[in-house]
Amino acid sequence: MSDYRIIGLEEVVIAVKDVSKAGKFFSEVLGINFNYSWILEHEGIKILSSKLDDTQFQLMEPISEESTVYKFIMKRGEGIHHIAFRVEGLENLINRLRDLGIRIIPDKPVKIRNPHGEGWLKYIFIHPKDAYGTLIEFIEYSDE
Repeated sequence: MSDYRIIGLEEVVIAVKDVSKAGKFFSEVLGINFNYSWILEHEGIKILSSKLDDTQFQLMEPISEESTVYKFIMKRGEGIHHIAFRVEGLENLINRLRDLGIRIIPDKPVKIRNPHGEGWLKYIFIHPKDAYGTLIEFIEYSDE
């Protein structure tokens, strides 16, 4: 038995130039109601989010030209940016990924207040070159 566990699909995130315009499209066409929004200053992004069952559907807009999301859109255009899995035992998973030679970004998990609930969350990504061209995020929630 491993010392970490993937609990489920946490979020699917689309990079867009304008979350208001994209949010209106998904609301009008698919009936998705976005009930959370926040800004992550340290990443230079604005997020609009909808909870669909246990998964968040998020639209992410760069608010800075230094943002990796801005660079993503300039290079690849708007579209799916990453998928995220909820995990338990994030540190153990990170150790496993490093043991396998899989690159993680950043070097250490980022810890922030949970933007849509109580407590905290930590997150880290697998570099897309090590995951079949897909940026994969792992998120772990905690009370501390």
